[in-house]
Amino acid sequence: MEHLEAQSYIMPFIDGKIPSDKQDGFVLHMKNCKKCHEELEIYYTLMVGMRQLDNNQDLSADFNKDLERELNRLSSRAKNKLRVKISAFSISLTAFLVVGSFLYAGAIAKIYNFEQNTKKSNQGKYYFSTSLGNQLLVNGIDHMKVSEEIENEKKITGFERIKGFKQLEEDLDKILDTGEELLYDEVIID
Repeated sequence: MEHLEAQSYIMPFIDGKIPSDKQDGFVLHMKNCKKCHEELEIYYTLMVGMRQLDNNQDLSADFNKDLERELNRLSSRAKNKLRVKISAFSISLTAFLVVGSFLYAGAIAKIYNFEQNTKKSNQGKYYFSTSLGNQLLVNGIDHMKVSEEIENEKKITGFERIKGFKQLEEDLDKILDTGEELLYDEVIID
């Protein structure tokens, strides 16, 4: 705010009618410009003093202190309005982003599900019937299933391995027992 504009708001400030969008600029200018601040002090002292005399009120003991209090009050009110505007904007923006994120995620999920269902429904027609249709079932036998069964037959589970080792131990014990019996038995040769 420039000098002439700030000086034009001196009387509205004293009357408490300074526009809200000019309050912060006015206070900032008055706190930083010594010349305009002195002019404000003069007008404030004259106008407020005359009003107090006209209304039969006690005169203020320190007009400068009263003026500074008014400037600080006006400054804090302008800052509070700005904070409220920023807070309202932040809350609105956050709500918009949250709702937008949910809508976007929902749309992506629908697109993904649509694509998967389309692939699934076309998969039988496209992949198997056109490329492997005649080769999957020959004489009523599903060669894919048969090949999986053959593959699974080759696999030995851990349980089967343990069972096999126990069987080997038992067989070894029987062989050793038989060998010992033969060792002590007389061999008769005819």
